[in-house]
Amino acid sequence: MKTFTRTVALTIGLVILSSSFSNTCKADSYEHKVGIIAADVFVFRPSGVLLTVAGSALFVLILPATVISGGTRATANTLVKTPYKFTFRRPIGTDLRDYVDDY
Repeated sequence: MKTFTRTVALTIGLVILSSSFSNTCKADSYEHKVGIIAADVFVFRPSGVLLTVAGSALFVLILPATVISGGTRATANTLVKTPYKFTFRRPIGTDLRDYVDDY
């Protein structure tokens, strides 16, 4: 459990650092696009894979409770589908603000 907690803390820290880096560049500059692509490839995609795996495992663990309560679809959307779409369906280098506005 300590490893998972450390992984989540590291991921959050990297997201904060990369977002602050990308905000310091001008919006239309080449450096801004390179920063977004680098952050996406090295931080957000691996984090998305970890979140997809962790969300899937958590979903399997709480599946009996969600079946009883009738919230299986909403729980699956939150824990599995959203991280999957974020990781594997979003084009590389897409500005995350565009992604967040869609959901």
